[in-house]
Amino acid sequence: MKISAKLTGIAVTAIALISLTGCKNTSGTIVNTDHLTGSSMIITENARLAHRVTVTDTTYDEVNGLKRVHISLVSDRNKRTRIDYRICWFDANGMELDPQTKTYRHLILEGHDVQTVTGVANSPAAVSSKLRVRETSQAE
Repeated sequence: MKISAKLTGIAVTAIALISLTGCKNTSGTIVNTDHLTGSSMIITENARLAHRVTVTDTTYDEVNGLKRVHISLVSDRNKRTRIDYRICWFDANGMELDPQTKTYRHLILEGHDVQTVTGVANSPAAVSSKLRVRETSQAE
């Protein structure tokens, strides 16, 4: 009787530990840029990622009547950092334009490297953009 109670306790503990190891914060850093007012706002939802990648500069312009945004990302580590990013565009009502076409792209930042990601709106109706950055699930 004592052995089965111990085994049950060990099994419950093992299951609890296994379920906790699967928990991971998949959120990341978001950069909102309003192309009408020129304001940018950086939202960091993942403290681990915030200590690895920093947004240093956000600029925007227009090309062929479409908005374009340039966002500089800096690695704060000595090691290689792998991230995924995507840039979404929104109209004046805040509705995302063509959300199915915007997939995450992979980016590798070497130690203390600076990379600029660029996105061009897919519609002249776009007035704001949002960059989403998250950690890549691949191991280093």
